[in-house]
Amino acid sequence: MRTNPLLIGACVALLALPALGEAASSNPLRGLTRIAGTVQRVDGREFLIAGQGGTTATYELAPSTRITTSRPGTIADLASGKFVGCTAVKGRDGKLYATECHIFPESMRGTGAGHYPMGPPNTTMTNGNVATMTNGQVETSKGTAEGTVLHIAYKGGTQNIDVSPQTHITIITQGDPSLVKPGAKVMGASRKAADGMNVVQMLNVEP
Repeated sequence: MRTNPLLIGACVALLALPALGEAASSNPLRGLTRIAGTVQRVDGREFLIAGQGGTTATYELAPSTRITTSRPGTIADLASGKFVGCTAVKGRDGKLYATECHIFPESMRGTGAGHYPMGPPNTTMTNGNVATMTNGQVETSKGTAEGTVLHIAYKGGTQNIDVSPQTHITIITQGDPSLVKPGAKVMGASRKAADGMNVVQMLNVEP
């Protein structure tokens, strides 16, 4: 499982959590704790995860927990009208260059819509509707290549984001609690409840 620390930021705004405490107060992910690891055992709605370094923690699924699964995509999967989440880095020219783009199902349209700063310098997360696309030459770390510029719209603004062949494209689909079983690799976010339990807010399960 590729545990890119930016995943929860773009995906859900659904799924990636580096230094969320450093993000703007309007960031819908603020206050969440990152989940990443392999499910060791399941007991009803509670499950144990083993993370990096052998650390373990117990989490609980709530009725409102959003569970997803994902698979690799390509630029060809991007299209006008799709609801997407893109993590991008601002270049010296002021343009936004996507490192990751996540395509969400219709059931998740509107999730985390907006444009937010992430923890790393000059890195942002944009969730919104692809209003239009402009196909053609885009800049990459190796020069120029065939790509597309996404014109992403959300309430209160728009952003133009360059997507190149180097951009990781992921297609997100709706999941359910049956995916959470021993051996499953998961990534997501939780929030601590008043009783101290880590309640999962969002969870992506590797198929």
